[in-house]
Amino acid sequence: MQETDQDQPSIARRALSGGVLLAVGLVMLSIAWSYPVGKLTQMGPGFIPRVVAILICALALAIILIDIRAPSAEREGRMHWRGLIFVSAAVVIFGVLVDVVGLIPSMFLAVAVSMFADDHAKPLTVLIYASLATLGGWLLFLVALELPIPAFWR
Repeated sequence: MQETDQDQPSIARRALSGGVLLAVGLVMLSIAWSYPVGKLTQMGPGFIPRVVAILICALALAIILIDIRAPSAEREGRMHWRGLIFVSAAVVIFGVLVDVVGLIPSMFLAVAVSMFADDHAKPLTVLIYASLATLGGWLLFLVALELPIPAFWR
């Protein structure tokens, strides 16, 4: 499958993505700020979240700076609303359903919905990816980490 110029994100969209990423990083940093950092030899619960938030902010600023320095001719391009809508819907679906129906059904549904952000998504491919992602989520969150999330309905 060859990629065309239309498949590549325009630089203006990259700057918008960088702005959203910067906002996420700043929210993370503001939340992590309330936790104690500790020392490098004895890290507190706020150490890693602060480091990750700072890295996210730095990457976001790099994306924005690359966009600002790009010629204006490269900033044109159409917005792919389909991806934004389906991925956002998947996040909302997962957040709303995880406590109601459990991790496995909500994760399967969220991955399946987000897969339809791709114009060429086939039902069998969606089924396979959603099943594998759900299996991975079950193994990671419920088996390995033993998080107190119900697998299915309560």
